[in-house]
Amino acid sequence: MDPELSSLAGVAATAVVQQLTTTAWERIRAAVGELWRRRHPERAETVLAELGESREDVAQARRAGDERAEQEVVDLWGARLRRLLAADPGAAAQLRALVEELTGGSAPAVPQQSVTMTAEASGRARINQAVGDIHVNER
Repeated sequence: MDPELSSLAGVAATAVVQQLTTTAWERIRAAVGELWRRRHPERAETVLAELGESREDVAQARRAGDERAEQEVVDLWGARLRRLLAADPGAAAQLRALVEELTGGSAPAVPQQSVTMTAEASGRARINQAVGDIHVNER
């Protein structure tokens, strides 16, 4: 999976779970329902029921001061959202919009895809690598 989409899923899961027990609940429920209705309409009602269960789990975890239990809910929704994005990368725009709405634009930036380059040279070889433009002037 594209690392950017995977990161988006994690950021979105965190934003959604943080807001599950707030006044944003109805908006979250509608947005998550819409995500699944567009891509997997046969699963939308099940996902919404699971979101309601997650809301109860988060409320209970917060009452008990159990941060680990809340993080497990974040991880669960992160995995669900990654699967959704893997099946339909086009859902990313809708998910980004939800994150922006939930966080008021203060969400952590979704990192861009990282690039790893390796090269081996021997003798008098020269290697030039660049992620962007490169201009090599040799005489």
